[in-house]
Formats: sequence, C-alpha cells, structure tokens
Amino acid sequence: MSKYIRLAVFQSVFLLFLAGIVPKVFAQEDDTVQLVLSAHPENHLMVNASVITAEAARVAIRFKSADTSRRRTDYSEPGTNHEVTVVGLRADTTYRFTAVALLDSGEVVHSEIVEFKTGSVPEGVPAVELLNKTVKSEGGITIFAPSAERDSTFWGFDEEGEVVWYLHGDVPLTGAPVARNLQGGRLLLLLSGEARVISFSGEVLSSFELPSYHHDVHLLENGNLLVLTNETGQFGEHFLQGDAILEIDTEGNTVWRWSAFDHLDTSRFPGALASRVLDNGALDWSHSNALHYVPQDNSILLSSRSQSWVVSIDHQSGAVNWIMGRDSDIESDLKDKFFTLHTGSWMASQHTPMLTSNHEILIYDNRNEAELSGNIYNSRAVKFLLNTSTMSAEQTWEYIAPKYTQSLGDVDELAGGNILLCAGGPSDISTGSDRNAYLIEVTSTSQAETAWELKVYDSTIYRAERVSWSEMLTTNPVFNFPE
Repeated sequence: MSKYIRLAVFQSVFLLFLAGIVPKVFAQEDDTVQLVLSAHPENHLMVNASVITAEAARVAIRFKSADTSRRRTDYSEPGTNHEVTVVGLRADTTYRFTAVALLDSGEVVHSEIVEFKTGSVPEGVPAVELLNKTVKSEGGITIFAPSAERDSTFWGFDEEGEVVWYLHGDVPLTGAPVARNLQGGRLLLLLSGEARVISFSGEVLSSFELPSYHHDVHLLENGNLLVLTNETGQFGEHFLQGDAILEIDTEGNTVWRWSAFDHLDTSRFPGALASRVLDNGALDWSHSNALHYVPQDNSILLSSRSQSWVVSIDHQSGAVNWIMGRDSDIESDLKDKFFTLHTGSWMASQHTPMLTSNHEILIYDNRNEAELSGNIYNSRAVKFLLNTSTMSAEQTWEYIAPKYTQSLGDVDELAGGNILLCAGGPSDISTGSDRNAYLIEVTSTSQAETAWELKVYDSTIYRAERVSWSEMLTTNPVFNFPE
C-alpha cells in the first residue's frame, strides 16, 4: 500500500475518533480496498460502513450472520471514498461484512472480512409470534406501526418474525399511521400534519406540510399530493360530515378539489355507521378511509366506509365514473353508475381498495354492515372483476381473515401476485374480543393458501406494508416520482 493511501485511511479513522464514533473493528490492510465499520449513532440495527479504494470504483457491502442468508447492498456511485449505511440487521447478532469493489477495469476486489455485533433493540418493540412460513411466501420485510402506541415508531420484521428495522428520530405518529412503499428505496410516511418521504436508512428525502387530513394521502407522479379531508354541511334536517379530496402542489396550493357533498346522495343512510353522531354533532355520513390513484385512466378510487361504496372519480372533471356496492335507497341520477353483481357478495364497511395487476379491484372487507343471512362477522380480502361496458361485476376471489375486525384493516397485492392482509382491528366481546393483530400473506390461487403469518400481541395495526430485500438495501434512493 502506498504512503498516500495509508495516510488517507489513517485520516478517516482519526476523524471518526474525533467525532466520537469509534470503529468497532478495522479490517486488515489490503492493497486495494479498506473497510471501517462503526455503530450508527441513533439506530442499533444499522451499521455505518466507510470504504476507501485505491482507484475509482463502485462499492457494495456484503454481510451475513450464522443465522441469516448472505445479502448485499446495491453499488454506490464511482469514487474512492464511500459511506454506506447498512440496514436490515437483527439485534445482538454478530455479522461478517465484506466490501466488494467493482473497478473501472471490470475487476472485482474484496476487502478483508470484518466482524461486527449489533446492539439491542430499543424499548417498545412489539411482541410477535411467527405462526406460519412456507416456500410460497415472497419474503421481504413487513413494516407497520402499532396504532395504540402513540409514542412508538415504525417497525420492520423479516421472514422469521425477527425485528430488522425501526425508524429512529422524531416520528410524530397519528392515530392511524401509514407507511407506503414508493419503490426505488423510499417510504412515504403519513404523520401528524406531515407527509414525509424517507430512505430506509432514515434520511428525510422530502417533507410536505399537510392541511388537516384524515386516513390517507397519495403522492402523484408529478409531485402533487391527493389529500383526504373532512367537511361539514347542513342538508335538510341533517348536519353531515363528509369528505373532500384536495390536490395540493409542492408549494401547498390547492389545484383541484372534489366534494362528496356535490356528487353523492346526502339523503342515504344505509346503516348505523352513516348515522353515528360525532363529537361535532354531525352524522358520520361518508367516512372515507382510502384513496387509490389509477394512472391508466387518470381516476381516483375512494373508499366510503359509511356508505359501503367504492367510488371511481374522474381526476380531471370530478365526475363519478362508477360506484361499487349495493344500489339500495339511492337517488335516480346515480342509478346508472352501479354494477350488477352476478357472483359473490358486495363488500361492506371496507378499507383500502386497489387495482391489481389483473385489473381486478382488491378490497379489505370488514363486513360490519353486510347483508347476508347467518354469520356476517367474517372479515375478508376479496377481488371483484368489473365490466364497465355492460356494468356487470363478479366476485373472483376471497380469503377469510383469521378474525373479524370491526375497524381498521389493509390489503395489498405483492410483486409476485401474493396478497398481504392486515387484520389489525379489534374484535368486540360478541365476536371473540381478540385484541391481537394478524399479518397474513396468502396465495392468490382459487383456493388461497397461507404462505406466511405473523401474530402481533395486544396491538391494533391500521395498515402494513411489505418491502423486498432489494428495496430495503437500496443505498441510492430514486428521487424522481414513481409512475
């Protein structure tokens, strides 16, 4: 090793020492690649890796423990000095790290192996039990925040039910916290008064101040936000609380607005949810809980829990394209917006509709006010196939959740086609009084099979999100907005 490279390595270690960040272990000297590891100053499940290469190279960090598979971060940009935060590590575990350098010549050079033991998890980690894991699981990290823990944070659990990620720093949670995978190594967090985009290392990439909102915010590809808000109005003898959707640009200006009062039936009260009196004296007439943007036709799916409807809205004109759900007790000018359901049953009091890769609508169906004979207390994930030409629909798939959830709940289609359910809401005494949450990955086959299941004790969870290991280990987050 030349004296100049030796000097550069010495200077890097000395600067870390002055900053109070003492490297745990320093690799043996190598002529090409030097690796220094140090504890992350705020997070016990992250490790800072400093790599110096003798010539310009792209660098990745490879790591493995006795009980985990070998994994690797993505490669850095070319250079000779590289700083990488390695995430996705288990607590109190000794890992073996190697820096892998891809030189301009095409040669691949490895550093010496460096061992490092992670610290303990902080207080507040949820108690979990892995109930099921099969080869049909798509794997990855499941991220959520317990709704009942206002002073808690977002946590990530691996395939074995081990915590491998948590978010450090100031995390002002709402009562219904949301983490949404934006791909490209980014998460969108819906916090108190703020939508925050972060990398998995916890770096804040962008932050948006929000008006008073509830339940959901969606980041559009142009950088604007769709924000779900409340509004009130007097309609005949009824004082109602309804929903409005605002589109807000990066400067905080409202550039588009849609009101349920202007487009839906303010005289319709299909069940007890729509007639519930809120603290402000209004009836909880619409109580929407989710937005889903469909870029193929520039439309927005709105989930109205109190109406048991999913409404498709034209994002340009604001007109209602169609409505999923029962068409009972509606005014005449909406009658042509409904589908005739030929198989299965409509959802009721639902959450989080989304368009799947097969162009079906996937929904978490709580079923509080389902119109079925017998036992209606079977929450489920369900798919519907819609024909907008004939206005006909059919139920194509369902999976009954392990517990009835009278509130909360989430469902997502994963990259490989499996479905992730979050049966995170409480059950009352009449339906079992189960206060635990269940995160279940199932196959989308006609007879759904459980591929993975995690029980979270004594918690309510509003939504859960799955990210792949390749997304978790992205060290160069994509800053452009997703398509």
